[in-house]
Amino acid sequence: MILEKLVIAVGILIAHFLNGSNLFEIGSAIKPDFMILLVLFFALRRGALYGLWIGFFGGLLTDSGLGGEITTTGNLVAYKIGLHSLTFCLIGYLVGKFARSAYHENYLSITIYSLLITFVTRVATYYLFTLFFHENMSYSLFFTSIFNALIAPAFFYALTWIYQLDHMGDA
Repeated sequence: MILEKLVIAVGILIAHFLNGSNLFEIGSAIKPDFMILLVLFFALRRGALYGLWIGFFGGLLTDSGLGGEITTTGNLVAYKIGLHSLTFCLIGYLVGKFARSAYHENYLSITIYSLLITFVTRVATYYLFTLFFHENMSYSLFFTSIFNALIAPAFFYALTWIYQLDHMGDA
């Protein structure tokens, strides 16, 4: 039980470092979001609570990488902690609770789920940024969603093998 949580925590760290690397970047704003794919994978495969807590901790780690910025009033430093965390944990919970029963583990299903969930998550996070801070013109909505949809089947296959989970049809 503890070993499983430790291996999942390592997966969260690896997804965070992959998000921060330029290894998969195409152009200036086209790169995948591995943390969303990790949250989606566990929400669909293990349920709402896994989606919730992996989304929360993965989102906190993603938020910690944003750093702070100096505000215009009072020269205070504002940190953007909680934006991704809120979005990822809500999406992880909702997908695990309501979309899991309609999920079929095949190429088309994985591609469509990752396209839609990535887009919804990115839009929600973008609006939180706009609401609490300022509009972020370099925040990619469409290209990240498409990139995630293209790599999601291979990513899900790799995670199934790494975490040694049975295929959904076999369970």
